[in-house]
Amino acid sequence: MKKLIAAVFAAFAILVATPAQAAPAVQEVVLVTTLTSTGTNLTTIGNVTYGWNDLKGVSNWGTTTATIRFQGDVGYKNGSGPFNGYFTITRADGAQLAFHVDGQALAYAVDGGTKTNFRGVMSYLQGSGAYSNAQATGIMVGSRDAALGSPVRMTLRFTVVPRS
Repeated sequence: MKKLIAAVFAAFAILVATPAQAAPAVQEVVLVTTLTSTGTNLTTIGNVTYGWNDLKGVSNWGTTTATIRFQGDVGYKNGSGPFNGYFTITRADGAQLAFHVDGQALAYAVDGGTKTNFRGVMSYLQGSGAYSNAQATGIMVGSRDAALGSPVRMTLRFTVVPRS
C-alpha cells in the first residue's frame, strides 16, 4: 500500500512540475493587396454580367509575405450584385488558409466612369501547417476603379486561432 501511495504522489508531482502548454496565440491579421486578373470568363446579356474571375496578389503578413488568390464568380445587374468565391492565402513558410466568401458589389458613377466597392464575409474552410486545425473568421473589403476584370484593391481582416 505504501508503494501505491508513493507512486500516486510521484505521478502527481510530475504533473504539477510539468509546465502547461501555452495556448496558441490568437492572431488578428490584416492583409492589404492589389489583386490582378489572371483569367476570366464573363458573359453579358443586356445589363446582366455573370461568370468567373481568377485574381492574384501579394501582401505582407507581419515580417513575412503571403500570396493571395481569389477565385470568384459574379452575377451583376448594372455592375452591382452578389459575388462569392474562395480565397487561398499562402504564407512564405508554405502554410495555407482557405476561406469561402459571400459578398456584395456596389457600382456607382464617378467622373464619367464607374467605381465598384466590395464587401464580404469570410468563412474559414481549412488550413495547413500551423493552421491545419485552426478556427478563423473575417471580412473583406475592396474597390475597383474600372471595368470588371480590372485590378482590385483588397483588404482582408480576419482572426485566426491556431489549434494544436
